[in-house]
Amino acid sequence: MKNFKAIVDVGLKPTIKDIKAITLADAVEQITDVKNFHCKLQNRYILEFSAQNRDTAQKTVQLIAEEILANSVIEEYEIHWVDLNE
Repeated sequence: MKNFKAIVDVGLKPTIKDIKAITLADAVEQITDVKNFHCKLQNRYILEFSAQNRDTAQKTVQLIAEEILANSVIEEYEIHWVDLNE
């Protein structure tokens, strides 16, 4: 078994109105001199586990992201791998 670490970022699709991000941007512009402030809120999941090989690990994380972490109707996700051999 090999050890793997993946980071999964889940956030709203660009076509979905991000009310929390809009509220944050409005607040930032009210209390600072910053203009045209944009942000996107996301959830970050750090997954550490053992698997037989990289292919199995990738399929596992893909399944977790699609079936558990992200609502495919309104959210998108991005997977980042951390090299544990560094």
